[in-house]
Amino acid sequence: MAYDPADPLAVSVEFVCGNGMHTTWTMGRDLVAEGLGSRCPVGLGDVRVWQYGESGLRIRLHSDEGSADLLAELEDVADFLSRTYQLVPEGRELDGIDVDEVIRMLLAATPVQGSCWCGRECPCHDHGTG
Repeated sequence: MAYDPADPLAVSVEFVCGNGMHTTWTMGRDLVAEGLGSRCPVGLGDVRVWQYGESGLRIRLHSDEGSADLLAELEDVADFLSRTYQLVPEGRELDGIDVDEVIRMLLAATPVQGSCWCGRECPCHDHGTG
């Protein structure tokens, strides 16, 4: 798993598919945290997360191209999330982000030149603005 404080609400998982292709899925950090404590799948859409057995975490991914079930050690994921919360505490993810500016950029007919809400120069390809 990977975490980038510039995208504080998300975590990413990279894995190798059966055909040898590398794939990265990005999901909500809060979704993974919620799944740590649930024996039933949590999440809507293409990503579901839940505790599996006594010490596992299952992440089920689904897309038009296929599905994958990933298993991880519950303790390892909990430790990883703990480190992400040390970098960006829960509830502080949007500190320093001008929400009004983000909304203006999203509603603009053409891309807004300048900086992306993440602080990088536009077009910021990570957030689909370019």
